[in-house]
Amino acid sequence: MGCGGSKATGDKTTSNDPSANKADDKKAAKEENKDFASTMTFLRQVPLFKRLPQDQHPLLAAACMSVDFKAGATIIKQGDNGDEFFVIKQGEASVTVDGNKVASLKNGDYFGENALLRDEPRTATITAESELSALKIKREKFQELGLNERLQFANRKAVGAGVGAKLETKPPSPKTDEERALIAEALRKNENLQTMVQLDDTRVKQMIDVAWKEDVEVGKEIIIEGDLSADYFYVVQEGSFEILVTSTEEEDSGKVSAEKAVNRGESKVVSSVTKGGSFGELALLYLVPRAATVKCTAAAVVWVIDRQKFKDILMKVSDEKLAEYVQYLDRVEILAPLLGEEKKA
Repeated sequence: MGCGGSKATGDKTTSNDPSANKADDKKAAKEENKDFASTMTFLRQVPLFKRLPQDQHPLLAAACMSVDFKAGATIIKQGDNGDEFFVIKQGEASVTVDGNKVASLKNGDYFGENALLRDEPRTATITAESELSALKIKREKFQELGLNERLQFANRKAVGAGVGAKLETKPPSPKTDEERALIAEALRKNENLQTMVQLDDTRVKQMIDVAWKEDVEVGKEIIIEGDLSADYFYVVQEGSFEILVTSTEEEDSGKVSAEKAVNRGESKVVSSVTKGGSFGELALLYLVPRAATVKCTAAAVVWVIDRQKFKDILMKVSDEKLAEYVQYLDRVEILAPLLGEEKKA
C-alpha cells in the first residue's frame, strides 16, 4: 500500500503462536500506515502537486514507490528510453547534458517527465550528488492517474536555454585598449542589462576578458527567431545587422503599433544594430526562445560571450538576495511547477 511499500515480517510469520502473528501483522500495518501518512504529507508540500485536487493525493501516494540511491549513482541516463518519473524526498542530484552540468535538483524537485509525456528518450543524465531518497511512479500509473493532463509541468528546455546541443566556446581573443573601450560602452548602454543587473566595473571587465572575436559574412542569420539554442551574446565592432520579427495574431488584429504590423508569415525589419551595439541578451537573461532573427547586412566583426560565462558573470548575486527572490516567486501560484534551480536561473 502506497509509496512506503509493504514491510517484510521475516521468520516471525511462520510462528505457531497466533497472538504473536497477530501482533506482528498489527505492527507491520501500523508502520505501513505511518509511511503512507508521511508520503501524503510530503506530496502536499511539493509545488508541482499543489493544483492537484486533494482527493487525488491518496491515489497519487498509493502509486508511488520509495527508492534510494547512493552518492554517485546514475538515476537516469541521457538517450535511454524511460518509463519512470521521480520526485526527490531527500538529497541532491545533478543534471548533465552532453557531459555539461546544467542544473542541480533538491528536495521537492522532480525529473523524468519528458519520457512519459512525449515518449521520448531521456534528455539528460541525473546523478545523485549525495545519498538520495525519492518517490518513483511508473509509466502505467502515471497515465492511469492522468498526471500528464492534471499536472502543469514546466518547460524544462528552459533550464540552461538550449542545452540540447553542446555549447561551443572559444578562448578569449586579445584586445586593444580601443576594443576594450568599445565593448565596455556597448555593455553599459544595453538597457536590458542595466535593468536586470548592476553592471559595475568588475562585471564589465570580466565580460570583456572572456569575449572572443568572430567574422560574420553578409547574409548570415546569426540568430533565428524562435530558436531555443540561446547560446551567445554579441557586441558589434564592425558592420551592421538587421532585426526581423514575424507577425502574430495580435499584430494582424491591430493590437500592436502600425509600424510593427506585418502580413502573417512574413518578416519585417524592426531595427538595426551597428558598431558599438549589442544583441542576444534577452534569451540568455530570461531563458526564453529567441524573439527575433538577426541578419548580417554588411560584413561584420563581433565580440562573442557564451551563455554560461554570460550568466556566471552577470547573474551572480548574494545568497541572501537570491533566497529573497525565490521567496517572492514561491508565492506566485503559476510558477509552482518550476524547480528551485529554475527559479534561481
